Amino acid sequence: MPKLTLNDVEMDVPADWQDQGMITFTLPSPDKNVKPNIIITKERLTKPTTLQEYFERLKQSIQKRGIQDFEVLDERDIIVAGEKAKVMLCTWDVSAMKKALAQQGGMPEEEVKPGQVVKQVQVTVLKGEMAVNLTGSFPDTEFDTYYKPFQMFLKSLKFI
Repeated sequence: MPKLTLNDVEMDVPADWQDQGMITFTLPSPDKNVKPNIIITKERLTKPTTLQEYFERLKQSIQKRGIQDFEVLDERDIIVAGEKAKVMLCTWDVSAMKKALAQQGGMPEEEVKPGQVVKQVQVTVLKGEMAVNLTGSFPDTEFDTYYKPFQMFLKSLKFI
């Protein structure tokens, strides 16, 4: 029987279960209000799709959130774990995101002062019928500090 092992948790997984989902890692930060994080999602694809088609759907879903100051800064092709991948770098103000989510009924509107800018890197790689996304969201002013561990984490990705 396969096992799922996380840092300090392990469980047996029935062989006929499929794993897909999301896990979030928070990176250490001296600021108690800032939670730099990396989110990993794994999705089993139901039909064949190209990397470009899948990536465009993801990008459009982000853009449709209606975050007023959302901006794509860069988008390019890279190689991850020996596979073709796409990377997107984008930015937005946290107050605009909170407002957009509150208007959609996704979360109560909280008082967030404008000017808390997030820079996010999103990496998408397909392997057969599996899509893996790694998304790092960091304070804009400290992006380079947190991007280095993100790159090391990304380099450690292996398909087994």
